[in-house]
Amino acid sequence: MRTEPGRPTLARLFKHVRVLSPWAVASILLLPLCAVGKDPAPRPAVVARTGLGDCEINAASSSTSATVPDNSKGVGKGACSILEARDQALELTPDQVSALIARSSSEDIDAECLLAVAYTRGIGVPHNDAEAIKWLTRAANHGITWAQNALAGIYRQGVGIPQDYSEAVKWYRTAAEEHYPAAADALGYMYLSGLGVSKDYASAAQWYSTAAEQDYAPAQNNLGQLYQHGMGVPKDYVIAVNLYRQAAQRGLASAQNNLGAMYEAGLGVGKNFAEAVKWYRAAAEQGEPVGQSNVAFMYAHGQGVSRDLQESARWYLRAAESGYAPAQGKLGQLYATGQGVPLDFITAYAWYRKAANGGYEPARKAMSDLSRIMTSRQLQAAQTKFLSHEHSRGQADAVILEEKLPAQPWPQQK
Repeated sequence: MRTEPGRPTLARLFKHVRVLSPWAVASILLLPLCAVGKDPAPRPAVVARTGLGDCEINAASSSTSATVPDNSKGVGKGACSILEARDQALELTPDQVSALIARSSSEDIDAECLLAVAYTRGIGVPHNDAEAIKWLTRAANHGITWAQNALAGIYRQGVGIPQDYSEAVKWYRTAAEEHYPAAADALGYMYLSGLGVSKDYASAAQWYSTAAEQDYAPAQNNLGQLYQHGMGVPKDYVIAVNLYRQAAQRGLASAQNNLGAMYEAGLGVGKNFAEAVKWYRAAAEQGEPVGQSNVAFMYAHGQGVSRDLQESARWYLRAAESGYAPAQGKLGQLYATGQGVPLDFITAYAWYRKAANGGYEPARKAMSDLSRIMTSRQLQAAQTKFLSHEHSRGQADAVILEEKLPAQPWPQQK
């Protein structure tokens, strides 16, 4: 007997709300230093996804048209604008690097900034974490806020130096107090998670608000989460919706997904499935796996769109291939019941296993139940399919739920 995937509930809805951690927004400077998805954010209160919240590598794609103001010191004044430093570093030759080192001996801040980028990205010189940190520290000590923010990210992740949350907080705070929004957003996360400081939701809200007031979309999204769940601020769905909308309209996929969830549930706004699908699809088309999974769900149940199990399966597949474990479990369910895809126990079992390995517990029971009606040959084939798929993709079994990367990167202003 075929069964339809479960109807929506608030529990399901909140598990499909996207939270953005600060190291998911990639620093365009520190791509070689900062590891994608490293040190997953803890799960705050009732939020069932990654924690809120720069050396962030939710990462540096430019597929969204949204922009963030570059508030670093020295904007428009040579290499100590992060954008100028990046562009100038791309043209460096080894001889020019030697000249920059000579200039730096006379406290030439532009030279320090360029050297930080050169050693970080291996431009004109071999990539060298220790040298990159040395020049970032010198630039940070000269008040260059993007360098302070980048240095904080390195201390937070412990890349090339011992991990030191207190030192990370120090540099995030230094940059945030000079109105660098990415640093204020990251500092909010440190307070939210109790990393290097005592956990303090009110202080987290304060710093998220500081960054949000500078039109920094990731902070608007994260502050929306605090208002949605009443963490450090009074619970207020209307304010949460307004914050999600501000970030969504700037192109942030995380916020687009979250705004869709509010429309689906009717929280802070009238329930409207068509509007929910609109925002889920906006996130999904940017490659946001939670948004893709939510679009799939809406097609499976005909909410805001005509019911179409084949289209639902296509969206679940896109989310599943991104490593989103709940979508992997749902895709396994479709194959196990022949909904929208051919009935295929072997493929179903392989997807269930990936989902279970990714922390999606309902898949573990589904896999166990399915194994009881499979032959030993089918089980062996499922195991082979699972292993060959992982080998061909060169990925872990699945992304653990708490380690799921935030949605789209947040590009720097050009």
